Amino acid sequence: MLIAVVVMRFVIKRIPNLLPNENLVIVHVLLFTAVTSTWILLRVYAANLHEAENEFYAHPTIESYLNWIYASASYVKVQLAYNTVDALLHLFMLYMLHQFSIFEGFVYDPITG
Repeated sequence: MLIAVVVMRFVIKRIPNLLPNENLVIVHVLLFTAVTSTWILLRVYAANLHEAENEFYAHPTIESYLNWIYASASYVKVQLAYNTVDALLHLFMLYMLHQFSIFEGFVYDPITG
């Protein structure tokens, strides 16, 4: 991902007026990294929750029930963090689409010529 960001930066520098602001690309990369890392954490906590749930249904004791509740609470915390960062990424992408739609600074379109 870091190599892609560096290459993208040099492409942006070579083509004039390609983006309204180069810093927006950095914000997008940071948000995407945050979403990806919280998604990975979410999958880990989901596996722990599934394991605790299976343990409770296999051997229903107070201890296994408390482990299931603890795993559920941990999963909900990570799910809330993931939903927040994911919503921020989607809102940022909508903002970028809006910026592209109102941007009038194109001197030359490198794609269509």
